[in-house]
Amino acid sequence: MSTLNWQHITGPRILVDTQRAKRNIQRMQAHADSTSVSLRPHFKTHQSVDIGRWFREAGTQAIAVSSVTMAQQFEKAGWRDIMIAIPLNPRELSAINRLAADTRLTLCIEHEDALNTLSRLSNPVDVMLEVDAGYGRTGLDCAQQERIQALALSTLNLPQVKNIGLLLHAGNSYQARGDDEIAQIHQQSLSQVRQLADFISLPDGHQLFISVGDTPTCSRMKSFPGADEIRPGNYVFYDLMQQHIGACEWDDIALTLACPIIARYPERNEVVVHGGAVHFSKDYIQRDGAPCYGQVMKMTDQGWAGEPVEGAFVHGLSQEHGKVRMPAGMAEQMQLGDLLVIAPAHSCLTMAAMREFVAFG
Repeated sequence: MSTLNWQHITGPRILVDTQRAKRNIQRMQAHADSTSVSLRPHFKTHQSVDIGRWFREAGTQAIAVSSVTMAQQFEKAGWRDIMIAIPLNPRELSAINRLAADTRLTLCIEHEDALNTLSRLSNPVDVMLEVDAGYGRTGLDCAQQERIQALALSTLNLPQVKNIGLLLHAGNSYQARGDDEIAQIHQQSLSQVRQLADFISLPDGHQLFISVGDTPTCSRMKSFPGADEIRPGNYVFYDLMQQHIGACEWDDIALTLACPIIARYPERNEVVVHGGAVHFSKDYIQRDGAPCYGQVMKMTDQGWAGEPVEGAFVHGLSQEHGKVRMPAGMAEQMQLGDLLVIAPAHSCLTMAAMREFVAFG
């Protein structure tokens, strides 16, 4: 782990506050323990073997990833219980087979067509049927109970399949604002999954496993009725979007982007930083009638305070440039080369775009 030295930062650089991140990890583990569900963190947020060790120190044994390549990365790092939480891709059959030989591998399917690929596996796997309770991305509609029952039985009939379950990602919670709206989505989605689980009848000796998870509901809700496992990921860092939703506080955000100022426009209360779309990602929230790709935070000698600079945010991006709206008079005080520490809208995409980071604290 590197020590934070502002003088060494010459271009856009991800900063990870180790103390905040480890606190977030430990808090979610304690939350899962207190609500009697197992925790399978989604490692797509950080994609780092080093950060993965922080989870292991907190007791994590099982993880989720978003690609076969990522599964291979963490398998080489010693992880042995891995879920590839994206629909099965037949073109990756050979790599999946190799992973299944050395790990307890869980695959996700959302259509009968996937059975052909599963039947060609030479090593045993667990399988999750992805269901949709309102998000509208991937998954079988929870209302298609008879179809899902038939698919569950057909999947279990394959000799390659050991266990089966239902997987839900309530990504529509990212449209919520505050605990009441998060709770409404949480209750509606879990209710649909429980009704589906009650309808499905499996042969003797088999039990349906229920895995749910998204950072807003996992962070804010106090119970997960019917679920065996939760799969949040973004909670390790949180971000501007999670704060905007109400899933975290400013002081929980453990990842920022340090960007040098490369142009100043005091007459329009604006500076431009070296930090653009290839660094911040495509995601944003709305603020003061404009898109907000990142919030400027108050800097300290070693990182940033747990509060924003009011009125200072990234409102425009091109490939390498970020246009930052500043409070009146503040742009005049800045100099070329000064650093701004900015909490991105979506830490997962920022981390995926840059990969390298400085951890401190």
